Amino acid sequence: MGAEMARIAALCFAGPLRLWALAGGGLQIVALLFAGLFVSVVVALVVWLQVVDHQRTEFEWVSHDRNRALEKGVEDALDAVQSVVDLLRVDTDVERSEFRLFADLLLERHPAIRRLEWVPRVRIGDDLQPSAATVSPVAPHVSSPSRLPAPLAADLEPGAGVPPASDQLIDPAIGALIGRATATEQTVIGRRVPIGSEAGRYGIFVAAPVLPRILSGDGATPDSSAGADEPLGVVVGLVDLSDLAERAVSVLEPRGVECVLRDHSAPPGEEFLSFYASRLESPELSVRGAQREWSVPDARHVTDRFAVADRLWSATCAPTPRYRSAVGLHDGPWIVFGGCLAVTLLTVMFVYSLRQQAQARLGVEQELRASEQQLRVLFSQSPDVIMTVDARGRIIMVNRPWPKAPDQSAVGRNSSKLLPKGLRKWYRNALQSVLARGEAEHFQYSEADSSYWEVRIVPLHSARSLNSAMVIATDVTERRLLEAQAIRSARFATLGVLSASVAHEVNNPNNAIQFNATLLKRSFADIVPILRRERAARGDFLIGGVSVAQAIEGLPRMLTDLLRNTQRIQGIVSNLKRMAGHDPGDYGALVDLGKVLRSAYSILQHAIQKHTDHCELLLPKRLPRLSGNAQQLEQVFVNLLLNALQALPDRSSRVWITAAVAPDGKRLRVAIVDQGMGINEDDLASIFDPFFTTRTDDGGTGLGLSISRRILQNHGGCIEIDSIPGIGTEVVVSLPIAKAATVPLEGPEIA
Repeated sequence: MGAEMARIAALCFAGPLRLWALAGGGLQIVALLFAGLFVSVVVALVVWLQVVDHQRTEFEWVSHDRNRALEKGVEDALDAVQSVVDLLRVDTDVERSEFRLFADLLLERHPAIRRLEWVPRVRIGDDLQPSAATVSPVAPHVSSPSRLPAPLAADLEPGAGVPPASDQLIDPAIGALIGRATATEQTVIGRRVPIGSEAGRYGIFVAAPVLPRILSGDGATPDSSAGADEPLGVVVGLVDLSDLAERAVSVLEPRGVECVLRDHSAPPGEEFLSFYASRLESPELSVRGAQREWSVPDARHVTDRFAVADRLWSATCAPTPRYRSAVGLHDGPWIVFGGCLAVTLLTVMFVYSLRQQAQARLGVEQELRASEQQLRVLFSQSPDVIMTVDARGRIIMVNRPWPKAPDQSAVGRNSSKLLPKGLRKWYRNALQSVLARGEAEHFQYSEADSSYWEVRIVPLHSARSLNSAMVIATDVTERRLLEAQAIRSARFATLGVLSASVAHEVNNPNNAIQFNATLLKRSFADIVPILRRERAARGDFLIGGVSVAQAIEGLPRMLTDLLRNTQRIQGIVSNLKRMAGHDPGDYGALVDLGKVLRSAYSILQHAIQKHTDHCELLLPKRLPRLSGNAQQLEQVFVNLLLNALQALPDRSSRVWITAAVAPDGKRLRVAIVDQGMGINEDDLASIFDPFFTTRTDDGGTGLGLSISRRILQNHGGCIEIDSIPGIGTEVVVSLPIAKAATVPLEGPEIA
């Protein structure tokens, strides 16, 4: 956990530059942040050390509890043996059945004790002899071999140094144990012996001498008869150490602790007595009593030593990977670290906020001045005319002069005087209505120059009253132009649909005429030799009221004219269908300007024949290509040529169209010249204004030249008009040549 704390601290200190940027480079903020991080780490480390120390102390408590439980289990086993000794001291003439009943009760209460046997001493001659009243077979245990009781020997593992049960001779080591108990007149314990069939499972023999009660006949005077102070026998018990350890520790809550019981009085290599595996370990790792390595070799060990009869034992505990700590604040360091870090961040943010507020207060005047300047710029440069007026209509503030108003300052003047006379009364009523009801009003009006304005009157609410309003005047001429253009486009779309339908209906009979005329021409070519033979044979005769000679000469010419006219009809229909097609609005296509001019010239053939006998299209054989929209350019030249035709006073006046490359070689120059009535100088300045027209009686809308100029501007071009009243007008269109186009020029072509 200490390594993790160090890693977190390193990560926290790894981003000072980023935190510096967050704090705006303030040294105080950075110092405060580092101090908070340092305090957070220190406090978390202190809490971690306290938790570690508490865990260490807690583990020592847990280990001591288990060691004391093992010690208590051993003491209980010895006390059980001592209970038998106390019984035999009280009455040495206990029957075997009574002894066995008492022993079974003790074994039931202490399952770790596998067997309990009573080995009395008797004299032979001068020595002790066996007696018929004894409970167990004779066992002289000092000078001569004797027999071990069969029940006790049956629990020992073969090869443990004890003969088979049938022989029942006492092993010399057990005999020495009994002799040592008799000689010392104290309870003694032998070294470990394997028991049962499980490998690594050990037990111990406990030998407790039964000393006589030395009393006089009346119960008060000691009896000094010979041999009265010698032990009457020995109680021998076999204790299963694995079972003892398991039962002693099982009364405690499982915490993931394993224990080892050792005998420090045993010879080297035989100190191990039993290994208690934690109940939290997997079954394959918790073999009862078997000796094995610690689950965590480097873990802390707690050892308690205690005396067991005449030997020194120890119990050692160590934690397993599944050790359960009862410390409630196991995650306390992280909680403290997180809390301190959160407090630090909040403090830094608070100080940073105060610092920012201080800086904001220091710069508030400068920001206000800059904001006021920006608002003034926006207010003065707004395309709308904005002014505030009081309840009497006097101007309080205005961003720029009202259109057509005098140049002197409008502040303090009556705002109604700026409007046309016909609107002043309506404006005053609308202003009073806005101030009375608190609702906005708006209206539109037009100036003498055909511009349209929309005026909105908005109430300005103050804290106590409503005594002023804002008047906003917006030039909506462009919007009206777009609306009219949209309406006109819709009409053109409808006309296009009708034209396409008419073109389809015209195409069908025209195709039939063209097919029949072609067939008739080929047939007449075959008939001519027959007519000539008939003429030679019969002389001259009439065909359809015409002589044969005239028919032979005239009919082929008539059929050729018929085919040419059907092809002309086909071309006109094709142009109508193309003009009625959808315009994608793409300006990136390469456009053949000669083809566009020829198409416009073809479309207006009827108007040309109606207005003049002299209309010429003079084009070079090859022209550089343009980058633009052919359909829109065709619309421009149709409009300009139609205006030139409509300006002619009679059929003898001329119109001609020329195209050439400008001297700089970068632009194409198209000129449309007419010998019409010309344009007055006053009208020439307004000719491109939307809705301006001098032919209102003829259905003019005043949008043709305005839309044409917009289209040319979208193509990067321009249009110029030069006119002399009574003589004529020249319209010059200039368009840029595409970058990849060449500039070949040759002689003109007359269409």
